[in-house]
Amino acid sequence: MAKKQPTKQRKCETCLIIVKIPSDLAKHCLETGHQADQCCQQCMKWFVSKESLAQHTAAKHRGPRGARHSTNPPSVPVAGVGTLSPPTLGSYAFRDRTYKNLCPQDMNVVYNLLIVACHSQDRLRKEGYILPDDLNKDYHTGEGQAMILKQCLPTPVCDALSPKRKAVVLDCEMAGVEGGRSEVVSICAIDFFTGEILINSLVKPKEPIIDWRSHIHGIRPPIMSIAVARRQVLDGWETAREELWKHVNENTVLVGQSPHFDLKALRVAHNKIVDTAIVTTEAAFGRGRSTGRRWGLEMLCQELLHLKIRQRSGVHDGLEDTMATRELALWCLCYPAELQQWGKKARTSFYSERARTRKRRPKRAAKPPRRRANHDGEEYYSSDEEILRWEDVVDWETWPKSPPDSD
Repeated sequence: MAKKQPTKQRKCETCLIIVKIPSDLAKHCLETGHQADQCCQQCMKWFVSKESLAQHTAAKHRGPRGARHSTNPPSVPVAGVGTLSPPTLGSYAFRDRTYKNLCPQDMNVVYNLLIVACHSQDRLRKEGYILPDDLNKDYHTGEGQAMILKQCLPTPVCDALSPKRKAVVLDCEMAGVEGGRSEVVSICAIDFFTGEILINSLVKPKEPIIDWRSHIHGIRPPIMSIAVARRQVLDGWETAREELWKHVNENTVLVGQSPHFDLKALRVAHNKIVDTAIVTTEAAFGRGRSTGRRWGLEMLCQELLHLKIRQRSGVHDGLEDTMATRELALWCLCYPAELQQWGKKARTSFYSERARTRKRRPKRAAKPPRRRANHDGEEYYSSDEEILRWEDVVDWETWPKSPPDSD
């Protein structure tokens, strides 16, 4: 019988820690940043040199699907701090309270990238966000909107004696009430940098629910009733907002997948936002474009991160969705070149699918282009054939959502 070979020990050259299992060394390096540029995140392997890792990456992870594991992420210019190299992202884990943290050096880099990624006020208004400056204006119409504006408050002002989080990821689940409005039934918030869970609670609705949307988030009347009886809920959107304000102020960057629905339901006005739905849409169609497809969180995770979420029952889990949004935002910040590469392919696919859809429709007589004037007074020609129809832009895989067009 052949003699069993002794297990070769591995050592971190930075802190000299010794491990017996190779994958443990890779995990240690990725968590601490020690020789992280010699580790493959996907395979959880450590290599003796950067060149060996590069050869492994080229052989095993070639092409767009392996692009996110590049050991040398592209340098991204950041205002006021010169050219910075985004950190290498760690492994992904959901439903795990020991979620991997960014090291302090990486936090500073990512924070600067996050500030640059915040959307302009014009863009946020086009997407339906309520901004602090809007609370004193009367140009909004509609009784429902007027009531929401009346109840809206800006995030707390910065107080040196009460420091808050620099960035928070937010996700709420909704149920339908009278007038087509939405009421918060759960809220989840985590620290963007550490993954620390700040809030994860059901919210007792203040208004009678006419559509629970349980098929989306799994929250049913009996579940809510039991939680209320056990006092394991937040009492209404106002209490949920107060809980959120324990962690955020006017300088906090709020991150989310279409979080304007969440903020509107919480009656929160804020203007430092990174919306991953906007980020990915702009990667595909360009900045300032409001037309085109919107991708849901589940599809973005699968296409960009190669992660499958909502596998247990298909319904949304607030904590899982919040963690996934964090990872999606981190990836978009740290790998802009790969994001643009994905956007180019997504745009091509979108227009190809739209062309196929139009070919399947019965043909109608084309109308001559009409002469119009734009807001600058200059004339341009417009054709009805250029108007996007609902079926051209809707993502049927993510419809309906909670609320219908969020994710």
